[in-house]
Amino acid sequence: MITVLLAVDGTLIVMAILTAGRLGFGRREPFETRRFLRWFGGYFFFNLLFCFLLVYFNLPALTGPLGGWQWVLWPLAISSLANLFSLVRPIFGAREEIVAGAGRRSAAGRSGARQEETAGQSQAISRGNVAAGLFGLVVVGIVGLVVSGLIVVFTTWFDSNAKALAAIPQIKAANSPTLPPTDPNHIVLVSPGVAAYEGQQVLGATGQNLGSTYNLDPNSYTLQSINHHLYYVAPLTYNNIFVNLSNAHTPGFVVVDAENPEATPRLMTGGDKTLAYLPGALLNQDLLRHVYLSGYTYGRLVDPTLELDDQYHPYWTISLMQPSRGYTGDVLSEVLLVDAHTGQITRYRPQDVPSWVDRVMPAATVTQYLQWWGLYHAAPWFNPSGANQQVPASEPQLLYNSVDQPVWLVPMTSSSLNDNSSTGIVLFDTHANRGTFYPLTGIGIGSNVENTIQSTRANLRSYDVDSVQLYQLYGEPTWVAIFVQHVSSGSIFQAVGIVDARNLNGSNVQYDTTLSGALQDYQQWLTQQASATKRPTSGTVKAVVGRVVRVASVQEGSNTVFYLQLADQPYIFTANLSLSPKLPLVQPGDVVKGDYYDSGGQVMVFKTFDDLSVHLAGPTETPSPTASPPVTSTSPPVSTSTPSAGH
Repeated sequence: MITVLLAVDGTLIVMAILTAGRLGFGRREPFETRRFLRWFGGYFFFNLLFCFLLVYFNLPALTGPLGGWQWVLWPLAISSLANLFSLVRPIFGAREEIVAGAGRRSAAGRSGARQEETAGQSQAISRGNVAAGLFGLVVVGIVGLVVSGLIVVFTTWFDSNAKALAAIPQIKAANSPTLPPTDPNHIVLVSPGVAAYEGQQVLGATGQNLGSTYNLDPNSYTLQSINHHLYYVAPLTYNNIFVNLSNAHTPGFVVVDAENPEATPRLMTGGDKTLAYLPGALLNQDLLRHVYLSGYTYGRLVDPTLELDDQYHPYWTISLMQPSRGYTGDVLSEVLLVDAHTGQITRYRPQDVPSWVDRVMPAATVTQYLQWWGLYHAAPWFNPSGANQQVPASEPQLLYNSVDQPVWLVPMTSSSLNDNSSTGIVLFDTHANRGTFYPLTGIGIGSNVENTIQSTRANLRSYDVDSVQLYQLYGEPTWVAIFVQHVSSGSIFQAVGIVDARNLNGSNVQYDTTLSGALQDYQQWLTQQASATKRPTSGTVKAVVGRVVRVASVQEGSNTVFYLQLADQPYIFTANLSLSPKLPLVQPGDVVKGDYYDSGGQVMVFKTFDDLSVHLAGPTETPSPTASPPVTSTSPPVSTSTPSAGH
């Protein structure tokens, strides 16, 4: 019903303009009602059909300058051109009539005056059409070019407008260049390519032959948190229009574990898992058309995203955006949650969206915001030198430092095309128009990161690098990526690579087939670097004193690493030989102490180490021989673990 009403309104606007041109400028002869009504009815029907199709398929947002009705300029332009070129038919028709009349004169002796009169009448008839066409094109030119152009100029050009655009995102500078710490238990180890491969395998393993009628689009996998765990979710979509026409819904969706590439994907179908509305479906099954026809015409409907609540019920989230400066400066006005099974629509203010929804700020909007902010917040609009300007170095990356609180992470770099390092990192809220800029300079970005990780000597089979993500691990900005082997249906997970973001070098990449192994290697590497350079390390550091229960040494490359189990401690502690010369002397029963990085995992790395049971002389002491003390039975010291200040 909405499309019909909008089509009628648009048609009336077009016909009012054309009629004004025809009657006001195009006629000097008497008004002929029959001819006018025939012209008006033909163009009214044409424009009604054109406007209906335009509204139904294009879904114009009725917001912004001119109330969003600038879409009417398209049917007006086409109708004006049709009126203008209608002059061709009467002229050529009159000429044909004159030639035929000449033949008849020679045969019947009729006068040529009548033929000239017919030609004159035909040309007079066309004057009204030409006037309507010219007037319509003038309106299109004035409104579509002049008015719209002035709106763009006065809302985006010059320094005051540039500063207004830069102020749309609420960006604040952090007091510290240190990023929030990442929980290493929820690092993403599955890329969309790996998810696509695993999803395709489970689609073919059900025995239902679903692949003959439905498919999983590799670009539709959405990362999200469900019940405090990260997954990729993708909907089953129709293979072709014939399947779409014969089915009112698709069977469901696939869920792929994003933290564990070894986990078995789940294909969830039937019942309330079926999807009645999808983006790109035919006619009223199209998700955005369903929402538009339900009355949400007053904003741009963007970024439809399939998200599951904690009971795995499917919903589509849609951001309703409205321009704040002319045709641009979109801001999030409302969030629409569409039940993918029933089609029921619930609208929320951005601050009232349910907590299980991971994101409502579109990634494209965040990119546009940061482009304005980087270019203009500290530099003038006209700035040929590019001084003090920044630009986003990549598309926003959905980062889960905490499994239930994602942010958009965007590295910023200078406007110079030759710069391959960061000027800072922006963490942008996924639910609100605000972000934090961390002045984290010197971070390797772009293709340098992928090339560095891929160049590690451990990558003997030259696997490709995928899912490169920036985390804050053990107090250091760290790039984590996976190594994959590409196949026709996606990618196969092979290994994990971790490298210090400030020290991009192939020899610094920690390569392992498991995340726990790569993290442990990275902890050891950080400890060695801190000891070798005598630099302080940041991060969460705790102190421990305890009795050794077990101890063993392992040769890892050129380093000797000691593994210790302490009484009443739920962790395994590791220490590099460079920490203390006492390490080879450690025996079960010794009391040791040290500081360690609290990584949240099962293996902790000592930052400092001392064996209290091994007494060594100081630099100026001369030990004197003493008799061996008698052996007595004593209770072992109680193991304690107390936090100390981070370094």
